Amino acid sequence: MKRPFLYTAIATASALSAPVMAASCDDLANLSLHAVEINSAAVQSAQTLPPDPMSGMTGSSPTAVEVGAHCLVEGKIEDRQGVNGRYGIRFQLRMPQQWNGRFLFQGGGGTDGFIAPAIGTVPSTGSSATPAIKRGYAVVSMDGGHNGRGFDFAADQQARVDLGYASIGKVTATAKTLIRTYYNKAPVESYFMGCSNGGREAMMAAQSFPLEFDGIVAGNPGFHLSRAAVSAVWEVEQFEKIASPEKLYQAFSQSDLDTVSAAILQQCDGLDGLEDGIVTAYAKCDFNPQSLRGKLDDDKLETLITIMQGATDEAGNQLYTGWPWDPAINTPGWRAWKIGSENRPALHQILSVPSTGAVFMTPTQSIPDEPDFVALSENVAEVGGYFDANDTYMTTFADRGGKMVIFQGLADPIFSAIDIADWYEQTQQDTGTEVARLFMVPGMTHCGGGNGLEDFDPLTVLENWRSTGKAPETMTVSGSSEPARQMPLCAYPDYANYTGGDKNKLESYTCVTPE
Repeated sequence: MKRPFLYTAIATASALSAPVMAASCDDLANLSLHAVEINSAAVQSAQTLPPDPMSGMTGSSPTAVEVGAHCLVEGKIEDRQGVNGRYGIRFQLRMPQQWNGRFLFQGGGGTDGFIAPAIGTVPSTGSSATPAIKRGYAVVSMDGGHNGRGFDFAADQQARVDLGYASIGKVTATAKTLIRTYYNKAPVESYFMGCSNGGREAMMAAQSFPLEFDGIVAGNPGFHLSRAAVSAVWEVEQFEKIASPEKLYQAFSQSDLDTVSAAILQQCDGLDGLEDGIVTAYAKCDFNPQSLRGKLDDDKLETLITIMQGATDEAGNQLYTGWPWDPAINTPGWRAWKIGSENRPALHQILSVPSTGAVFMTPTQSIPDEPDFVALSENVAEVGGYFDANDTYMTTFADRGGKMVIFQGLADPIFSAIDIADWYEQTQQDTGTEVARLFMVPGMTHCGGGNGLEDFDPLTVLENWRSTGKAPETMTVSGSSEPARQMPLCAYPDYANYTGGDKNKLESYTCVTPE
């Protein structure tokens, strides 16, 4: 089942094409819009907003944010009684008094079901970049069409479709109408920014709503989510061969993972000209895991090699790509998803496995103890058809001058850097070389974390690309633990090679294309 291209957005936009002009923020509460309830609209004074409680899902910085005076609008689109509960798309829109003329749609995370504060924080937990609302953007966030982080919503057809893609078009049309009504002017540019599922939503915005958006920031995107979900189920099965389901964390001790990390550094750290604990020359890192023979138990080593090569079905067919050998394999972000800890089960166990059955299988069902992966991969294909943001043909978006900046942690344990690289290369063939730039982040896990540098600002990179027309070749990165250090993240496939001098300065590095 392939998602209908643009129909939802066009229909909704048409219904909202002639708004009544509002005189003030408070008056927006009385605005009559088709299938939209405005629950509240009020001017907010300058204030400090608390940290995003869902930063672990969205990748937003877990710090408080000072914002200026703005109009806050909250509402719900298509409130209805569904097959098993009340549904609709809740949204929050903040419109600053000092508006820069731009609109930003802030992506969610996980399977949504919550509304993160609409402030447009750059979605990497270590980023200190200025949030979009402080730059003057009007910012909207949403819950994806259901309330709560459980999976019962997937039994409702429309709720599943809304989370897959449709809510993006509906919220965009509503937000743009409110913006035009409040400011008496439409946005001059519209952006979408998110990480994880929010990154998938960002890519979906460009692919399914190319007339609505001018720029995209997609971080660690779950763009191939149905396949990554199957991979997570498969990985849990592999780890359970060497550890009990109740104690999956015992598959690898911290000492085991430290040993693996040290071996990767020994073979690959110096390939970029500098031994600093970060493998920047990832494309040249042809790590030989057999070097771990005798350092890890044989069953652990074989399991790890199998995992890193990527999920396969019973016939040996590849279900999902493999994973880069990054030294951040020993960090909490990698462990949390793959095998968990003594105090917390693996996130794949408590989130990925149940969501695969509930969200991606038709009909919704529990994953059996011994899955048939041939059948499982076939089953998730229907939902994946409208859930996965893996289109590579984005000619309308590109023709309108649309630009996409993607960042991806090389040690991401959920969505493989190899998978997004494959998509990027195919997109360059199918759409052209000027629509997107991909930046790999060595040592970073999922939407931040890891043992590398993770403080960067892709939104400014996108703004500059849009304003100058010059594609970015680098994105400057520093570290929250090493704020004085800077180095470039080079546009894929290039990497930053140390050429001499102070390792903390940008000019000490040159972008090099791997041979």
